[in-house]
Amino acid sequence: MLCGPESNEQRSELQCGICGRRTELFRLPGRAGSLCLSCSADQAISEQLAIEIDAATLSGQETESLFAEFAQLSQRFLKRAQSA
Repeated sequence: MLCGPESNEQRSELQCGICGRRTELFRLPGRAGSLCLSCSADQAISEQLAIEIDAATLSGQETESLFAEFAQLSQRFLKRAQSA
C-alpha cells in the first residue's frame, strides 16, 4: 500500500489532470501534467481555438462560430470531468 506524500504524487500521476480518469496518459509539449487521450486532444484544440479567436478579433473578422466551437469544447471537458 502506498502512503505519504510521494505515494499521493504517484497516484495523481496515474490520473488525467483534467477529468481524473485512470487510463493511459499523454504529455503535451510545454505543459505540466499528463492528460488522457480525449483531454489532450481537446486541450490542444482549445489552445488553437484561443489563438484563432485572438487573430480573428484583431483583424475584425467574425468570431461567433469560433466561440460556439469553444463553448462545445468546454462542455465536453465538463461532461468528461463530471462522469469520471
